[in-house]
Amino acid sequence: MDNHTQINRFLVEVFHTVLRAEERELRRLGGGNLSINEAHVIEAVGLCQQQGCHTAKGIAAQLGITPGSLTAAINVLERKGYVQRTPDPRDRRRVQISLTSRGQAADEGHQRIHQQLVAAVTSDLNEEETAILLRALQSVAEFFNKERTAPK
Repeated sequence: MDNHTQINRFLVEVFHTVLRAEERELRRLGGGNLSINEAHVIEAVGLCQQQGCHTAKGIAAQLGITPGSLTAAINVLERKGYVQRTPDPRDRRRVQISLTSRGQAADEGHQRIHQQLVAAVTSDLNEEETAILLRALQSVAEFFNKERTAPK
């Protein structure tokens, strides 16, 4: 098997393995009622909450989706008890979206998966090898960002 075939198989396998690990942890954290997409919305809400941009527009921009698409996800997550909407104290026409304690716990668990992954991947690498891995992963990210933002 040539290197390109091996890299392709590896990337596909790793992608699916990471998703399965995230799904297992999310089932454990959320009692089985959180999807990967919902976890990523929770992550974006938490990040925007920290940055002070926790409106639908700010969170949607963080995720690269429209505010309308975000609204559907927020409705579900609010029903499940992971997020809450509150009026903006400075402008009551605006609504702030933030994590509940349940949402914070889910986000922390999701982040733990990522921290464990990075620790496991880099534990046997020296600084130079870690830098090479980082450059390779940046190339993968650039490919997907170009694909995601390319005109249709």
